This record gives sequence, structure tokens and C-alpha cells, in this order.
Amino acid sequence: MTRPHRQLFAFIDLKDPFVPTGIEGEQRPGPVLSIFGAFSFDRAFLFHTPHTRREVEETTAAVQSRYPQCKVMQFELPVADPKNYSQLLGALARIVREIRRQFSWADNYICVSSGTAEMRAAWFLLNATGVLPGKLLQVGTPAAPLFGAQHVTEIQLDRAGWDALRDLIMPMEYFSQGRTRYARPDVSMGLARHAWTETWEDAFPAPKPSFLPTPPSEAYPELDEALAELEIFIASAVMRRAAEKAAVIAPTHFPVLLLGETGTGKELFARLVHRLSDRRTCGFTSVNCAALPRELAESLLFGYSKGAFTGAFADRKGKFEAAEGGTLFLDEIGELAPEVQAKLLRALETGEIERLGSAQTRKVNVRVIAATNRKLDVEIQEGRFRQDLYYRLETGRIDLPPLRERTSEIVPLALRLLERINSSLNRQRQLSRAALARLEQHIWPGNVRELKNVLERSVLYCAREVLEPHDILIHELAPKPDQFSALPEPAPGFILEEFLAKAREHLILRALDKCNGNQSAAAALLGVSKQAVQKFVSSRIGNAR
Repeated sequence: MTRPHRQLFAFIDLKDPFVPTGIEGEQRPGPVLSIFGAFSFDRAFLFHTPHTRREVEETTAAVQSRYPQCKVMQFELPVADPKNYSQLLGALARIVREIRRQFSWADNYICVSSGTAEMRAAWFLLNATGVLPGKLLQVGTPAAPLFGAQHVTEIQLDRAGWDALRDLIMPMEYFSQGRTRYARPDVSMGLARHAWTETWEDAFPAPKPSFLPTPPSEAYPELDEALAELEIFIASAVMRRAAEKAAVIAPTHFPVLLLGETGTGKELFARLVHRLSDRRTCGFTSVNCAALPRELAESLLFGYSKGAFTGAFADRKGKFEAAEGGTLFLDEIGELAPEVQAKLLRALETGEIERLGSAQTRKVNVRVIAATNRKLDVEIQEGRFRQDLYYRLETGRIDLPPLRERTSEIVPLALRLLERINSSLNRQRQLSRAALARLEQHIWPGNVRELKNVLERSVLYCAREVLEPHDILIHELAPKPDQFSALPEPAPGFILEEFLAKAREHLILRALDKCNGNQSAAAALLGVSKQAVQKFVSSRIGNAR
């Protein structure tokens, strides 16, 4: 008869996976790896809070590298304070119950030497009340807090004492069946984040619903209400974490930087930050920086004084003053000219602006949220975006991944969008499984915006109740022409450096001609610094002499 599987339950500690020794380059195993050195396990359930995400990833990698026979699952508890005993115990109990339901025939081992004191106490209570029976493992002692397999011991407690404690605690609300609303730990729920070497469905065969709702967050009580109000649908762990980051930064005065491709929902997340902030009763002003004429961007953002330029017949407020007390969303901030970026940096640092044509500074109380689909590290290297402005905005950076990197979200998102489209068109269309498969296979360069437009178009023109793959009207963009097709074929006598120098010269001359000799504008067209164009022009003048 085969033995029951051994499974380990443990919180991840700041001392995981390794702790340094007093000798340079040497390190010892932390609590979790110490227990692995003393026992062999078939499964390991590693629990952590947002504060120890790096440690849980490193510990998982170390376990899978050293003990490949062990399957590892991570669970992130949505707890803002790792010492909040009530939230820790409530979230932990729900997940442990589901694990026990799936793996009832197993020997449980519980690490009670990692995490905060509240985390360790939670394991004792779950064990005492029978929610998680098993062996309690201690790594080291307060008198000798040493790690390693030789320092792992099993805690032997008096059973009668445990039985009395169970009778005392069992009525607690944490363990009532009625509180377990969302028992199955799933990525889309926000209760837990897991990373099996296999998928959850492979380990836990069960009917898969079309989508699972996200339960109310205990750590961010207003978040789910705001998401519903703004119709932001979250169906993946990575987007849930992005929403939680928005909830964390929202109550502060810090600026926010949203990075992501077109159509990933940057403006929706900007509105989410505004909705969760103390400024929600004031206005939300949105400005598309790409639509601002280059020569008017400064005056439109910061205002101007009478006589500042031809046609300035009176003083006028800019977007900063118009957004007083509220939030100013600067979409596509990477399109702003460097001189405007400099004034924006000053406004962020001092809370003051200057209208164009005026030397008088004006105090403004505005929360700035910026967004761009550009890669700002490249923009900084090429001199098109100020590094100091980036660092000022980066305090509240939130990355929104493209839809192709969260394919598990395509189907539930499509179903939610279809529900809204049916309601707006008064129809009852459905998607076949084959149609859903086609949606999953598309790479969605336009992200959520493209998915929404495709579904709207498909529902509008389909006369049948159920949409099949050929009813999904995805309009593929024509491939870009090969810009290198006209390059010469290498042949004897061809010198690459000479060809590149001539190509560079012709391109700069074309840009200068197109911009009527304006070196700054030519540099912007070419994506190089103004100094590079100036150096080229100077060398041409020197050679002409």
C-alpha cells in the first residue's frame, strides 16, 4: 500500500530562502529549506503577503531546483498589514479548508518558525481546532535561533490541552462554514496567487465555470466597489495586483505613472486612482498630450498672460489651474517637448506654475497622473524624455501588461463584454467554444480596446444566436512594407561603415529640409538628440570652408 503524500504548509519569511553567514559569499538555508533538508515532501504550500513576493519567488525556485519531485504552490494573502491577526487567520483558514478538501489523504507538516508572530499563532490555532491536523515543525529555538536540517524538531504538545482549546475556539466565525463564500483558491479571485509546476486544474480536476467573480478585498474595502462603478473587470492575478497598487497609492499625494500599450486601460486605472483618493469629490481632468500642438502645449497646460503672444488678448488659465483640487491626467506624456517637461517637473516638485509670459508663480493643488505607451528607458537614452521627470513620476508606477500576456483573462473578459454589448443592443448572442478558442488564439495588438470593438462588430452583423469562429470579425492590419528591401547587396568592394555614414548624412539632410532647417524639430523627427544634429551641421560647415 502506498504511503500518503507528505505536504508542507509554511509562511515565507524574510529569511527565506537563505540567510547570510558571517563569511562573505556563504549563506545558510532559511526556515523552509531547513525543513526540506530534514524531510522529503510531495507538495509544498507556501503562503505570503505582498511584502514577501520576492522571497516567495526565490524560495520556490530554490525548492524546485533542489527537490524537483515536490510540487510547489504559492498563495498570496491580500493583507496589507502582516501583523493583522484577524485578516491573516480569516484568509488562511479559507484556503487551508479547500486544500484539505482536495487532498484529504495526506500527512501534513506545518512550519511554525517563519513569518510574524501572528502568522505563527494562526498555524497553532488551525491545528488546535482541527482545521489543519498535522505535525508542527520548529526550526531552532529562541535560545539557539540556528537554521539547517539538524535544527528542525517536531513540537510535542499535550493532546488534552489541544482538545480543550478546540472546544473553546471552535465557535469562532473564522471556521464557520457560512463564511467560506469563495472556497476554491483561483487566480481570478484575488484570494490566492499560485504557481504549480502543473496547473491548478491538472492537480484539482473540477468543472471550470465561465468566470469567477472577485470577492471583496479585506485589505482594500473600497476597491471592488470602485472597480464595479468604473466597470473595470479584473480576471487575472496580475491585473488584481495592479488594481491593489492603485488602491495603495491613491490616498497619498504622490504622482502616478501608468505604463502600458494602447488599449490596456490606462485611463480607466487613472480614474480608479482618482476614485479611491480624497480628491474624488473634485474634478478629473484628462489631457491627451499627443493631441496638443507642439507650440501651444505650454500655454494650454500652464496658461498664459495677456500679451504673451499674438492673439493673447486676456489672461487665461491652463489645465493645471482648471484641475485645482482634483486630478490631472496627462495621457501620452512621452509626446511632450523637453522644455514643457522641465516646467512639468517644477510643478510636481514645488506645486507652483508660471503662466506663459508671466514671471509670477501660482500655487496649484493638483494630483498628476501620467501615462504613456512608449518605452521610457529608450526615450531617456535618446534624449527625448527627462530622466529627472521619470524618477519624479516613478514613485507610483503601475505597469499594465498587454492582453497577449494574460491569455487566461481573454475568455472571462470576452464574456463580460458580450454581456454589456447584448444589453446595449437588446440581443442575446452567445459565443461557441470554437469562437472562444479563436479569441484566445489572436494576439490582440490593440488589447482590450480591440477585443471590445471586435465583439461589438461581430454581434452587430451576426444574425444567428450563437457566434461561430467565422462570425468573429477580426480585421488584420496589413503587414508593414519591408523598409530594408532597397538596401544594396553586399559585394566585393562594399564597405559597411561608408554606407552607414552616407545613409546617416542623407537622412539628417532630409529631416532638416523637411523642418526648414530647424535643428530641434529635425532631431525629434529622427529620434536623436539636438546635439547630434548640431554636431553634424557644424562638421558640414567646417568641411565647406
